[in-house]
Amino acid sequence: MTALANPPVRRVETVEMEPPKRYNHSDFLRLAPEDTKAELIDGEIILMPTPSHIHERLQVFLIKVIGLFVDCFRLGQVLGSRTAVHISEVDTYEPDILFVSREREHIIQEREVTAAPDLVIEILSGSTAHHDRGRKRENYARAGVRELWIIDPYGAAGTQFYQRQGNELIEVAPVNGIIHSIALSNFKLNVNWLWANEKDQLPNPIDVLKELGVKI
Repeated sequence: MTALANPPVRRVETVEMEPPKRYNHSDFLRLAPEDTKAELIDGEIILMPTPSHIHERLQVFLIKVIGLFVDCFRLGQVLGSRTAVHISEVDTYEPDILFVSREREHIIQEREVTAAPDLVIEILSGSTAHHDRGRKRENYARAGVRELWIIDPYGAAGTQFYQRQGNELIEVAPVNGIIHSIALSNFKLNVNWLWANEKDQLPNPIDVLKELGVKI
């Protein structure tokens, strides 16, 4: 037998991996854990990490301000981050904050919001930003969300505001530091409220509400 000049080749066998299981909206409502925030994104159930203090502080501030503003003027309902929103059969999101106008409150059901909210607010974190800026933003637009705020809790550079124009969500810029909401009647967001001052403090919600014309 003639000896080979080169050694024989050996390879690791290729193992066929099963594709990840895809879930639908009904699966998500049945399987999503009650004690952990989760979302269905493109058929995959994704568990969300525990949010940072800066994220939670901003969320609580905005819920106080927007929630009391909405209650004062009887505009509708504001809900927090554990409300499932049915976007498509393979996408169910739990926005940090959402608003549904009084005329559309019928979409709020016992375990879910069955259609697009009027306003969605997503507060970014390092592990979720690519979803919020990517597929989720596109699907919010497709589903009919009127207004979307994507807020970077660390500053203005990563913060984006979108408002509906026709069939699209168009990014808009503050005018003199103010976003004039199209979903919340007469609500003017001073973007400087979103980030802490030199003392690492957010504004007092009562002072903000007075500035917005709420009589307290």
